[in-house]
Amino acid sequence: MNIYLIGMMGSGKTTVGIILSEKLKKPFINLDSEIEKSAGKTISEIFDEKGENHFRLLESEKLITFSESVIACGGGVILTKKNRQYIKGNGIAVLLKATVEELSRRLKDSDNRPLLADEISETVLKNIWLKRQMNYLNTANFFIETDEKHPANIADEIISKLN
Repeated sequence: MNIYLIGMMGSGKTTVGIILSEKLKKPFINLDSEIEKSAGKTISEIFDEKGENHFRLLESEKLITFSESVIACGGGVILTKKNRQYIKGNGIAVLLKATVEELSRRLKDSDNRPLLADEISETVLKNIWLKRQMNYLNTANFFIETDEKHPANIADEIISKLN
């Protein structure tokens, strides 16, 4: 069974996923990193050269290649109906939620977020959240609030909900 970590960029999917995979003794997969390895380009380069639609196609292809893993999905993985269905049918989806203010704080020094290429602002983040919110909630088996929590505690909280 896969455990899919979904949520907005900056919600802690990779950080929590690494800890969770160690605790569960499952491989950790960062979906964006796997796409970059396969494509030989960064996510930003893929967006710039071929566009978001091409990236979403690569994301869908890569999503279905892993099993028995903790998978940190890209923030937009839930935009594709096929991905939402696959995630729901092949594991447990955990939505990591953080306030827009917290996401903004965590992302302020980030320079590799194509959807935030122009600016990292709470308005932009809020708009992305509002567009994706129902897909996140409808895909997730449960959610965890991450504000002001240590990643190891979040991983423990996920494990307790899995049991």
